[in-house]
Amino acid sequence: MFIEPIKSIDTAQINELNKTKEKNNELSFKSIFDTAIDNYKNAEAEVDKDIYKLSIGETDDLHNLMINTQKAQISLDLVIQLRNKALEAYNEIMRMGV
Repeated sequence: MFIEPIKSIDTAQINELNKTKEKNNELSFKSIFDTAIDNYKNAEAEVDKDIYKLSIGETDDLHNLMINTQKAQISLDLVIQLRNKALEAYNEIMRMGV
């Protein structure tokens, strides 16, 4: 029985694999985390805009302000939970015996 040796991978093959993954719409942790942070930033900007409009008297829509505030809070909670889960996974990997 012949066992085939492990072949080295050059950077061109790695780049080709990365392009293939992007074409298959596989999400990496970084892209998920970046999306969550962007969602939080957008929700927080919306809240700031609503607060400004309310403070200058341009609008009196307190209902949407409260809804947008809750959306921003939920987005922040998601980012915090993603961070906590990533740290938990990292710590678990560090505790593994080799």
